[in-house]
Amino acid sequence: MVDIEIFEKIAKLYGTPYQLYDEDKIRTTIKNLLFTFRKKFPTFQQYFAVKATPNLNILKIMLDEGCGLDCSSYAELEYAKILKVPGDKIMFTSNYTAKKDLTLAIELDANINLDDISIIDDLLEVNNNKMPTKICFRLNPNIGRSDSETKSNILGGEDSKFGISQKDILECYIKAKKYGSKHFGIHMMSGSCVLEEEYWKSTIEKLFEIIDELNKNNIKLDYINIGGGIGIPYKPDSKAVSIELLCDTIYNTYISCIKKYNLNYYPNIYMENGRYITGPSGYLVAECQVIKKSNNKIFYGLNASMANLMRPGMYGAYHHISIPKKEYNKKIIANVVGTLCENNDYFAKDRELPIAEKYDLFVIHDTGAHGHSMGFNYNSKPRCQEILLTYDKQIKLIREAETTKDFLRNQIFDFIDITTQKIEKD
Repeated sequence: MVDIEIFEKIAKLYGTPYQLYDEDKIRTTIKNLLFTFRKKFPTFQQYFAVKATPNLNILKIMLDEGCGLDCSSYAELEYAKILKVPGDKIMFTSNYTAKKDLTLAIELDANINLDDISIIDDLLEVNNNKMPTKICFRLNPNIGRSDSETKSNILGGEDSKFGISQKDILECYIKAKKYGSKHFGIHMMSGSCVLEEEYWKSTIEKLFEIIDELNKNNIKLDYINIGGGIGIPYKPDSKAVSIELLCDTIYNTYISCIKKYNLNYYPNIYMENGRYITGPSGYLVAECQVIKKSNNKIFYGLNASMANLMRPGMYGAYHHISIPKKEYNKKIIANVVGTLCENNDYFAKDRELPIAEKYDLFVIHDTGAHGHSMGFNYNSKPRCQEILLTYDKQIKLIREAETTKDFLRNQIFDFIDITTQKIEKD
């Protein structure tokens, strides 16, 4: 964990709340993932899920370490364009996709991953009635898993909005081949925050059922994208995924399936992890500004809210919370809440925590993915600054905090000249 001195120094420099990322920890995680998988799969490629932490500075770290980018929106494709990412390092996995998004993906020569056969017609329309040379389709295998409290993290099944059913996916490849596609991939992501290594065995076996059918129709795959979804242990006593065991499980299943179906080639293996890479490297740091006692309960009121981290309030998700200067104090049962006018604006309910005082720093752990990126502005709450603790322990501001001026900048009104107004920083 980052030293308390660093947390305090940043608070003095930039105020609170703030989102901190530990660059050294991010790089170490990437290196270990790539090293482990490339021992078994020399052409293994990891595409970082941009939606997890969409900051150009973080994305640059991914690219420096050899990752590609997994983009899911027009803006995320624009980030790849700004960073001059080559097309083979961009995986564009979207759903219910607009034509302008497809147009930009074609311009960037990205790997386009479709999750509905009807999008083929849109792709043909924006590409002179031709399919891109390379194309991928997302399978909905009617199975899914999550080891988190968040049931919407189960991404496969009859109730999932993602992917193409097993009975329809062959038609997608046949149609794409007819209109010019020559290089093919298949994608499947049916779960998120998965801590069980054996889950991946059933994932790969399901994919190879489709690969066998494709092979019988003279369609060979360049790659298999087995998705992301490697979980992280949000609770201190939870067991982390063994990347070595996970890699062995995936490799053994892959080889077994190739033999089972007498496949005469070896598709590349790709993944698109986000949470696993940046989640544990992030910390939301806030100051306790009120301690309230009500109905025999204690509420630690922070100067952060769901605007900075919505997972606990939205999903009931657990995030470990520490109070670095009070860790050895007597423990009490308390609630940690934010300032939003919503009764689900909680970071922790009935949690055993040290006795704290006003102005103590509270550190909310594992917020490096799906934290700041899921922020919002209800109650006109500004999202906080993002800060990078570099590998050489320098403090680098990588996104300024929002202010009231940001909320007013794109509003249109004719009764006030906003340029004459003095608006104090929040």
